[in-house]
Amino acid sequence: MLKDLWLNLAKGAAGFLLGLALWWGLSAPYARLLATLTEPSIRMTERPAVTRLIAGGTELTIDRDDFPRSSPRPGLTLMDLTANIVLLTTLFAVNRRPISDRNILGFLLASLALVAVHIAAIIVNVESIYALRLGPWSERNYGAFARNFWGAGAHFYSLIGVFGAGFALWWLFRPSNEVPPDPRKSDRRKTVKNTRAPSR
Repeated sequence: MLKDLWLNLAKGAAGFLLGLALWWGLSAPYARLLATLTEPSIRMTERPAVTRLIAGGTELTIDRDDFPRSSPRPGLTLMDLTANIVLLTTLFAVNRRPISDRNILGFLLASLALVAVHIAAIIVNVESIYALRLGPWSERNYGAFARNFWGAGAHFYSLIGVFGAGFALWWLFRPSNEVPPDPRKSDRRKTVKNTRAPSR
């Protein structure tokens, strides 16, 4: 029992360090990838399409073609939105067979699904900035319901969704554990076999 506990702690620590390395080391190229994938999704719903997402390090600068040239551009820190990759890596590391083909495949599929979650999180946060942080422009272009909706969505992801998504994707894509045979059924089969009359 204690041996299993220490083994799980060691696997969890290794997974945490691996996830931390991925999160920190790939943050800049991942920001560029997210900007490339997310910008068309936002522009698709705009008439005219004016939003531009510019990746700079681990942040996204949000620009619009209709912004005055002298006005400051809002930014979005991606490290806060993508930290759940550390949790996801840790959870897959503590599975029974962390380096099995099924576990690695599950982790890769969950990571791909997490990219979609991050794209959705960026969209929600960009819309929240548009709805709440641009003063009179926000009030002219977003009604009360829209401001509450986008603001609540961004707040929910930062408090619950960022970690909830990691747990949910691990649960969905983790390999199903093998169910050990029931020793009582095995004993019953042996008893029936031993008490069966020999054939003549």
